[in-house]
Amino acid sequence: MENIILTLLSIPKVGRKSVDYFIRYMKEKPKNENDIVDIFVSLKNANKKIKVPTLEEVKLAREKANEIVRLSKEQNIETIDILDNKFPTRLKIIENYPQILFYKGNYNALINDYSLAIIGSREASSNSENNAYEMANYFAKETYSIVSGLALGCDTYAHKGCLDAKGMTVAVLSSGLDSIYPAQNRELAERIIESDGCLLSEYPIGFASFKNNFIERDRIESGLSLGTIVVEATVKSGTMHTANFTLQQERALICFNIPKDGNKLLLEKNNVLSINGKDDIFKIKQELEKVKNNLENKTRDI
Repeated sequence: MENIILTLLSIPKVGRKSVDYFIRYMKEKPKNENDIVDIFVSLKNANKKIKVPTLEEVKLAREKANEIVRLSKEQNIETIDILDNKFPTRLKIIENYPQILFYKGNYNALINDYSLAIIGSREASSNSENNAYEMANYFAKETYSIVSGLALGCDTYAHKGCLDAKGMTVAVLSSGLDSIYPAQNRELAERIIESDGCLLSEYPIGFASFKNNFIERDRIESGLSLGTIVVEATVKSGTMHTANFTLQQERALICFNIPKDGNKLLLEKNNVLSINGKDDIFKIKQELEKVKNNLENKTRDI
């Protein structure tokens, strides 16, 4: 049976927690809709909060999932889920891991052994935009995938810095890949795809971006990466969410030492590397290498 995870997520009142229980409980992949219902019945015996869908609900969900995949392929959007051995290993070990990914472009950009998130304010200073560009440009030349969120400001300059170095960049979106946000970066999104980069989302086509989606998106940015460079941030910003996810996921958090309240707050933490610019490249590489070795130990048996 194909598209199992997407089918599960398409069943009414079945969310990520239920799907997580389902994945952990099942001993082998369901072959048909009846198998799915049977597994839910067994789950219900172990956890009374689990909702058991009807066979008709599962059949409709499967039809919906297959239609999403069909329409996605028409737009060159591919899907991969947590049951696939090629699913990004680093994302499998984060809290609240994504169960399915939709991507457009070069999948190898997602699973590069060396990857680095570079993020920052949408209304960054010209100096910070330059810092985002230069860091991305340098690490792209060192064959790192540069991960960011396609937002205006620092994200845009990180993507452009990578592209100008002919590197691979990954833009993680907070909506379906048929809807590029912000609209000002549609051309940049096309350039990313045309340049061996990748657009990524955990949301299917037709899914609009909501406020909470940006926070959910942030955990994927950091989860794909060995570390995150915070270029410029205010205390109340999405950048801070990504920074916090980075620390929770035990990845390297690197922060520019500039007089911005978000940067100052992050630099008060003992496990954040303070940098001023390209002169600190060696220190950054050391931190990223430590994380890489640690992640290899954690994911060796996955």
